[in-house]
Amino acid sequence: RGRRSTMGAVVPDGRDRFPVSQRTLDLKTESAYFRVRLELVGSSEPPSAAAFATVITHALAKTHGVVGGAIPIDHLSFEPEDGTRRGRGRDGTVGCGCVGVARCRVGDARKVRTALAMLTTTSDGTECRASVLGEAGSLVALAGECGARDLARRLIVPSLWLANR
Repeated sequence: RGRRSTMGAVVPDGRDRFPVSQRTLDLKTESAYFRVRLELVGSSEPPSAAAFATVITHALAKTHGVVGGAIPIDHLSFEPEDGTRRGRGRDGTVGCGCVGVARCRVGDARKVRTALAMLTTTSDGTECRASVLGEAGSLVALAGECGARDLARRLIVPSLWLANR
């Protein structure tokens, strides 16, 4: 009679059928990446990269206190919007915005997301709005997620418009 190996396979001569132990690759990431759109209402020009970083830190401090404001955030990219998309405030004033990518630790991602969702004003009192356009565990996944959304928006919206004509 054969005996069972560690892998559960019956081995007739008693030798281990699978001499190499199985190993798994742990693909957990330590960082969370956010693509964020920031709109400053009533501003005629888009915010600078420094203003973008300051607004995120201000949102964290305002929502989660001094400790929340100390969450380490890396600002990886920044693109001012060209003016084709302009936000409107509660009073109807038009403003400019930007899109940036920020990175934080996975454990802090929830705090960053809630702080951005609750943001209404900058540290100097300017009315603003932040929207998280995408969140992922890697830059590749973030680019794919945001690229897929943009592609779907470009393909689906015109086809819906044509269907409703």
